[in-house]
Amino acid sequence: MQVSAVHVSIVNLPFRFAFGHALASRRFSENVFVELHLRDEVSGLTVVGLGESVPRLYVTGENVQEAAQYVREVLAPLVVGRSFLDVASILDFLKGLFVEKGLDSKSLGASFCAFELAFLDALARLLKLGMAQFICCRLAASSLFRTDPKDAFFRYGGVVPFGKKQTLAALLASYKLYGFKTVKIKVGGDDEDDLAKVKLARQVLGSQTILRLDANCAWSLARAERMMEVLRPYRPASIEQPLPADAVHDLAILQSRIKETIIVDESLTTLDSANRLIETKACRGFNIRISKVGGIMAAVRLTELALSNKIEAHLGAQVGESGILASAQKHLALAACPETFTNVEGAMNLFLLRRDLTRECQTVPFGAVVSFKPEQQFGLGVSLKDSRQLRTEL
Repeated sequence: MQVSAVHVSIVNLPFRFAFGHALASRRFSENVFVELHLRDEVSGLTVVGLGESVPRLYVTGENVQEAAQYVREVLAPLVVGRSFLDVASILDFLKGLFVEKGLDSKSLGASFCAFELAFLDALARLLKLGMAQFICCRLAASSLFRTDPKDAFFRYGGVVPFGKKQTLAALLASYKLYGFKTVKIKVGGDDEDDLAKVKLARQVLGSQTILRLDANCAWSLARAERMMEVLRPYRPASIEQPLPADAVHDLAILQSRIKETIIVDESLTTLDSANRLIETKACRGFNIRISKVGGIMAAVRLTELALSNKIEAHLGAQVGESGILASAQKHLALAACPETFTNVEGAMNLFLLRRDLTRECQTVPFGAVVSFKPEQQFGLGVSLKDSRQLRTEL
């Protein structure tokens, strides 16, 4: 198998409305897009794998230009024209490259993710396997993942952005009707507004819905303690990233003082950061996003690390991802055993994006439940639209 070409682009995906939280508000997403051409030297067949990542400066310190440049100038030259003996040699190469480039400690997840995802997609297509099947038989060896995803299914959770009270009430009602049993609310703005928002969420969603909060680094330790006491009557199951990403010591103090689960997001970008969070007992949950941690293989490893240390694994979605990343997340969730992921955040691309990159819609289906279906297409099971007007070749 030989890599014949790697094409790297920057893609601008405009939103239908502004999506905001305590760290940022945006009306579009700029993503790294990769096409990797893999040729079977025996049959002569060439397949094209698709990869994507969503760099966020406030998460991994990467901007989209730097991430795309890293793929084009550092990673792509290592593989273009290179032949690999078999599947195992490609996977060993990718694992070794991740370590060689120091990604166990460096936050370059978005730079590596788009490259790795395109490689794995091409490889699965060449092997005529869906990505969930490929993950089960080639990437995940622990009991947390299935040997075969044929009977797999999972339920998505919903994420609600900042919104005015009237808009929020309608959105919450639509989420309940849609079938979400878990809903995450963005907090971290004005304290009174946060209280009103959480109270409204509980009223609209009812007592059976699991309610989660996400402060996106907005609070201090003292404010987080105070706010969790104020919000506790509305029974939030968790608070995500209540403190700044580097405030690991204070996170540990807060987790020891509140009964709700602290889930880390911005604090979790590498294996080293995961180990530090575990050692300091700074949280009881990891929000694992494929883009920020460096791809599917890194996400599998972090999931296994979390559950081996009795930490919840949540599979997150990146706001602004196209159907490529959304499909990768879906396949990873289908490859996992039922109890592996406490929650899987769903991408609502049909409602958020003015236009997507993929022909196949990866929006959470009505009812919020996805089951495994034999793929009509292999790999990620998505194909690219004629999106030349959206792509800027570097």
